[in-house]
Amino acid sequence: MERFQLWRRPTIVVAVGLGLALAQVWTRLQVVAVGSQIASTRQLIYSLEGEQQALELQWSTLIAPGRLTSQAEGRLGMGASQPEQIVRMP
Repeated sequence: MERFQLWRRPTIVVAVGLGLALAQVWTRLQVVAVGSQIASTRQLIYSLEGEQQALELQWSTLIAPGRLTSQAEGRLGMGASQPEQIVRMP
């Protein structure tokens, strides 16, 4: 019994130390993993912002009044409306 008591305290200290070391390693690995996810998310954000700017430019080109007028005249045969074609709503 006395022999067991002599090894009990150092064994507990070693086990707690090992547990703390493993916890620190796991925490560091989690920090690295989250940092990697943040970096890839930032890259995706920059990519999507660039795509959004390109789409906004394309949209503004498509709805430009001059383009709409030429499309209406060329593809649909439309022209400026005459005063008698305008219907006023009550």
